[in-house]
Amino acid sequence: MPFAPRRRDVHRTRALLHYRLGLPNELVLDILDKARYWVEVKHVNDQTSVLLDEEFSDDFSAALPMLRIVIDRPEIAHRETSKLREIEFLIVSHDQGWTTEDTISTFNTSSWFEVSIVRPSSPQDHMINNMVADSFDDHDYPKSNIHTVIDDMCGNLGFRNALRPSSTIEPQRLHCGEMQAMTFLHDDPSRPMGIEGQHAWYLQGNEVARAVSIFEGDYIRRYRVVWGCKDNPTWEGDEGAGRGDDFIDSLKHGDWICVWARAKRRGWENHVHGIRVTMRYTV
Repeated sequence: MPFAPRRRDVHRTRALLHYRLGLPNELVLDILDKARYWVEVKHVNDQTSVLLDEEFSDDFSAALPMLRIVIDRPEIAHRETSKLREIEFLIVSHDQGWTTEDTISTFNTSSWFEVSIVRPSSPQDHMINNMVADSFDDHDYPKSNIHTVIDDMCGNLGFRNALRPSSTIEPQRLHCGEMQAMTFLHDDPSRPMGIEGQHAWYLQGNEVARAVSIFEGDYIRRYRVVWGCKDNPTWEGDEGAGRGDDFIDSLKHGDWICVWARAKRRGWENHVHGIRVTMRYTV
């Protein structure tokens, strides 16, 4: 496992470069940034969850919050603030293992993951944040879309999914109409149709029908996706991974990151065995 410095390791290294070697503080910070000498904070959900189309319905749509992370950037010292440079997602999952379409082994899937920024309408205190955290932890059943879930959990506290900066539909959603139109049919037929991806970034799709048996091939996949920011323009992933454009740069103090498991269209499933998010900060 690669070495990841703790906060005190970074402080000691900064002191060594600045006081022992006499390097200017600005240069020290640049050296540590270029060396990726960043503090890591990990968030894990290792509970198995399954999104199933139990009624085999044409209108099937499911969204389940798998992981929530509050963005809290406390001042470290001398009015310095940590900066998020990179997010690494590790997803362990698979779909239903079969399809009637000619898409086997592709990522033209309706079983996927996405990430939204859940933003309060005004600054919140720790008591409110604790209430929101409890609501996330207690929400273990899917709704048809991400907005209904947030409305149910913390809408009364002024939280909403933030708008994605780009109005362009992400390419992973273009292979069928159902992946673009957001349905509210399961919750409130009177609500208007929306567009999938307006308030969420596409994270990763499950490879379609990778295997029909756990004994044939690598049935359960491990997907690794890395998103950078303007000051660290990096990206890692396969052809089923989203780019995460402007995601980190859109985050504000007090926001929540929500990782969603999604499944849509008749017969599609999403079997989630675990999600780990590693956030890397400057100090």
